[in-house]
Amino acid sequence: MQNDLKNNNSETIKFGTDGWRGIIADEFTVENVQLISSGISDYLKNKTGLKGERPKVVIGYDTRFLSDLFAKSAAKIFSANGIETVLSGTFIPTPVLSNAVVSREADLGIMITASHNPYIYNGYKIKGPYGGSAIMDIIDDIEYSVNQGINNGVYLEKIRNLGIGIEIGDSGSGFKTDNFLTDYKKQIAGLIDIELIKDIDFKILIDPMYGAGQNIYISILREFGLKNVYEIHNICNPAFGGINPEPIGKNISEAQNFVRQNKIKAGICVDGDADRIGVVGEEGNFISSHHIFAIVLADLIKNKKTKGRVIKTVTTSSIIDRMAQKNNLELFQTPVGFKYIGEEIMKGDVIMGGEESGGLWTNGNIPERDGMLMGLKLLEIMVRENKTLNQILEELYNQYGYFVYGRNDYEIGIKRRDELKILLKSKIPALIEKEKVNELITIDGFKYVLEDGSWLMIRPSGTEAVVRVYAESLDETRLKDLLKIGMKVVGGEI
Repeated sequence: MQNDLKNNNSETIKFGTDGWRGIIADEFTVENVQLISSGISDYLKNKTGLKGERPKVVIGYDTRFLSDLFAKSAAKIFSANGIETVLSGTFIPTPVLSNAVVSREADLGIMITASHNPYIYNGYKIKGPYGGSAIMDIIDDIEYSVNQGINNGVYLEKIRNLGIGIEIGDSGSGFKTDNFLTDYKKQIAGLIDIELIKDIDFKILIDPMYGAGQNIYISILREFGLKNVYEIHNICNPAFGGINPEPIGKNISEAQNFVRQNKIKAGICVDGDADRIGVVGEEGNFISSHHIFAIVLADLIKNKKTKGRVIKTVTTSSIIDRMAQKNNLELFQTPVGFKYIGEEIMKGDVIMGGEESGGLWTNGNIPERDGMLMGLKLLEIMVRENKTLNQILEELYNQYGYFVYGRNDYEIGIKRRDELKILLKSKIPALIEKEKVNELITIDGFKYVLEDGSWLMIRPSGTEAVVRVYAESLDETRLKDLLKIGMKVVGGEI
């Protein structure tokens, strides 16, 4: 997600890998939401090949501060521009909105959410007519439309002439509100083995992290007949309890403690808009998206006898490479961002796709990540195998090799970031070269694959003064050493 709103004699709104993001009441304001919605309205009115007689959008929003207000502000603009507009009657997870794009035959979906980002942010995600993240062709056309209207002042004047205020009430708004959840439940019910799910007799924890999955995910499980299901962090808390709503190790300690204290077999954690997943094993250990990817892929290979392509982002664990190679599956690597995975999914013949940050997809679903669905898949696998997640992982390690993974983010100046990019393009830093580099992969950064099977990746951001360092190895000591080397390179010690 991107937060470029610049004031250099003109304003430019730039959509990143998963939409536009900004700090609430700073860049992310009602006026900017209205301006973006005006540009998208013009894009839709000028578009050919619409699904219906006139353009149609569906809109959802999460539990963040003022998300409902921002969503209604967008809905009013679309409606005033003659766009058929349907707004969710309550907060919903992003996968529910994505499904609504398809089930309601909409031309676009708009989701007001900043996903797993800190509470001070909100965001504006755009979903294509297929339900997944808008591809770059769509985004490029929308950006052009939005920025042209902003820079010539047309949209601001039009909004003022329309007299659309920021009141929350819907009276006279012209858009409809509806329930998108029923269609979503039907969709995922067709993607899992409900009879296996119904056989679950162990305790499960759901942690929606104060996000849009609260009370929704657990209701789906209970409709399948499960009784021993617990839920924490299931109230609206604009500060998300003081943590980022991202299901990674450092943010889910309360879920880990709950699992240990209550003898839970699996804790399923989803992020603020429930499209990403992290899991807690029966011992209270964190199970990352890399491990979840491997568990579900192994199940597809072993029990579904599925053949096809596997798609992963370049920062995702090499265990996926080993699994694909051993089972004669074609593997394709993409830049970071689920939209790139979605583009490959739409080309066809993909059985599974996933990214390091918790977004996973499996065949049969619309081209969109879904943390809730992946949690159900894990439960199904546990019943089928009659094993805990840790037991399943142990079998995977024995078959494909053990791994540990780490990532550190460093905020540096723009000048230093750009200098680092130039340096890494020109040569392999001596500190890294000493580790015996077998291969250099330059998809979305600089990934150094080493002789011992470990790898180190340095990824300067294209939009922020941030450099991300990733590493994977066979043991913790080696991992720490690689991350330390990455830190030194970022700091200028070449």
